[in-house]
Amino acid sequence: MKITLDIKSLDNLGQISEQDINKFIEIFEILVEKGALTGVRGGCSKLHFDAEGNFMGVELDYWPYRKRKIT
Repeated sequence: MKITLDIKSLDNLGQISEQDINKFIEIFEILVEKGALTGVRGGCSKLHFDAEGNFMGVELDYWPYRKRKIT
């Protein structure tokens, strides 16, 4: 699988370093691997960063099963 990220406006972001690109790759790979982009329905995916802005993890918040009351 190949994901292409095309950033239209670098004016707001300044220069993007090779280190930043590697961070983007790490985050996208984990989001896809863990189903955080397409596997969550009726919930959310949260990205967590430490105080220095380093990516630390993904939290998935959803109900894998919920019994619905029949009316």
